[in-house]
Amino acid sequence: MFAKRGVKGLTVLAVVCSLALTACSNGSGTGASTASPGASTEAQTKPMEIKWMVPSADLTPNSRAVQVLQEKFNVKINYYSIPQADYVQKQQILLTSGDVPDVMFIFDPNQLFKYASQGLIAELPLKTIEQSAPKTKAVLDSFAKQGWYYSNLNGKNYGLPTTYYTGQFNAKQGWRVDLLKKAGVDKIPETIDEMTAAFAKLKQIGVYGMTTNGNSYYFQFWSIFGAYGVMPTQWMLKDGKVVNGAVVPEAKEALTLLADWYAKGYIDPEFVTGKDLDKKLVEGKVAYTHSTSMAAFDASNPQSALSSMKKIAPDADFQVAPLPKGPRGQQGGWAWGTAGSVFAFGKQMEQQPEKVKKVLEIMEAMRNDEQVFLDAGVGVKGTQWDYNTPSDPQSGIKFLPPYDDVAKLATEGLKNNFDTLFAGGPAPDIFAKALGKSSVELLGRYNKPVWDIFGKSDVLPSSGKYWADLTKLKLDAYAQIVRGDKPVSYFDDFVKQWNDMGGAQLEKEANELYKSVQSGK
Repeated sequence: MFAKRGVKGLTVLAVVCSLALTACSNGSGTGASTASPGASTEAQTKPMEIKWMVPSADLTPNSRAVQVLQEKFNVKINYYSIPQADYVQKQQILLTSGDVPDVMFIFDPNQLFKYASQGLIAELPLKTIEQSAPKTKAVLDSFAKQGWYYSNLNGKNYGLPTTYYTGQFNAKQGWRVDLLKKAGVDKIPETIDEMTAAFAKLKQIGVYGMTTNGNSYYFQFWSIFGAYGVMPTQWMLKDGKVVNGAVVPEAKEALTLLADWYAKGYIDPEFVTGKDLDKKLVEGKVAYTHSTSMAAFDASNPQSALSSMKKIAPDADFQVAPLPKGPRGQQGGWAWGTAGSVFAFGKQMEQQPEKVKKVLEIMEAMRNDEQVFLDAGVGVKGTQWDYNTPSDPQSGIKFLPPYDDVAKLATEGLKNNFDTLFAGGPAPDIFAKALGKSSVELLGRYNKPVWDIFGKSDVLPSSGKYWADLTKLKLDAYAQIVRGDKPVSYFDDFVKQWNDMGGAQLEKEANELYKSVQSGK
């Protein structure tokens, strides 16, 4: 079940960073006269064994990440080698069979709540985190507050959330400026009214204004809803109460506009399928997208969307654009928020506070000490990585051949997105430096993120019972209204169905959870 620790360590790190176990300072020196001096030293330096579950099938005892942590923190990591694709299923099987790791990565809050309800994982009081990982808690409190919703069940905390640096950025939106000019539009639209006027002219040249992924519960026309101050299926505060954006009046207002656009032929009628979005943009069948990245606009990259357009139409011009503003000046795009998944501790760890303290010490260092993050999460400078401009640490990190191959990098227990296997992402300032100043500036261009107050909409106790059916109901009802299969007034019927199918119960739980976490701060 466990991989074995390698016998060959990192000599330099062993000399510089070797730490004695905290158990050696218990003050118990009497009664040891029968033991040799060597036995005492051996007891003090014996590595603490930790059973650690992370989603990777590529770890070996000699993996860079494993070796650095073992040598630096005087631990022996007995890791579980599980591929990410099978991780959730195998994690459930192992835990319910009684094979509970000391520390484990848990992807989804609902899984954590399930394990906590089954008595499989330990409570981790916020006070314990504050004592053993104060910098980590401070980062979560200031940068990723919603993370505490992921680990909170009935007012108790059951894990250490991770941070998700890039979750603060929404997808980018862009216009085929060459098509706008062909249609007689001389500037990129910035408001809903300007979009409407541009779409009317584009129709005259046989081009749809936009399409969207109509199969996505969150992505479906998200930039248009953002212009009305709402993001359907996200939980939001409205007049001091937690409500879901799918059922508020502003959503109906946006649907009224979309239904009008569709009736006038401005929206690709195949939007419901969610297929060929990029292909239609590249081929010039639609002019506006809200589902791309800054890389799409890079003419120097032969694989970019702009380069693909130019192969078909040499005069193609694709430009990044701001999110459209609605009638009240609002704009926004879906973002996932700055909290990630959770590390939790096996139930047995409630009786092993020193081991909890050791794990938190490791995570505190990996997240907040840049050198530890680089050593155990990125690798060796000049071997695995270098700066984009070698003499400029602000230029960001690039991975060197053969470690520019994700699979090769994984054999060292490293990842190319700076989200470390054993601790998650580092503190925001460290992550931003790894990305590089120019990359962060590009991510921030035209960024108006809107994220759920809980980060993830399905963190509520009854989400497992209701959420899948509710999101399907939303997708179908919205599509029917936009296509004209149902009148806009059908929205009121949809709201009733939503509440009857569990929406009312989830709203009650959402308000209870919000108050619980707020009162616990």
